[in-house]
Amino acid sequence: MSEVYVIEGKAENWEEALKMTGQELFRNGCVVEEFWEKCVEREKEYPTGLTEFCPVAIPHASKDYVLKQAICALKLESPIKFRSMADWDQDIDVRYVLNLALLDDSEHIKIVTRVIRSLKDASFLEKMDNCDIEELKTLLNDHFMVPQPDEE
Repeated sequence: MSEVYVIEGKAENWEEALKMTGQELFRNGCVVEEFWEKCVEREKEYPTGLTEFCPVAIPHASKDYVLKQAICALKLESPIKFRSMADWDQDIDVRYVLNLALLDDSEHIKIVTRVIRSLKDASFLEKMDNCDIEELKTLLNDHFMVPQPDEE
């Protein structure tokens, strides 16, 4: 069973945001201690900022560093810069970091698809902005972790 953890706070930069989410996943027994460092390494090679219209980054590391599946969502007090997934030379302002700790490759694809599909909907982002932490946890769990009707 996958779990969603939601934290909020202030990060000075994307590395600090990855440390915050990685440490939360580690505290909950989802990843090994160096998971966040592996996320930083991967982010340098393959940026995960979505677009300027979708202020979200979806970092992750290899399943070799994951003990149980989870997502840690960080709701930032103020935006930080992540490099864009689409244009590595472009920095985008990110308000949410969704750090994915996923074990199963097929489940990984399903969850990432759910995340992207949800984030394409402007009303979903508006809901995220208007939720408190517990409501955000429920919203993300319902949209990202629960199989959707159109999935086979």
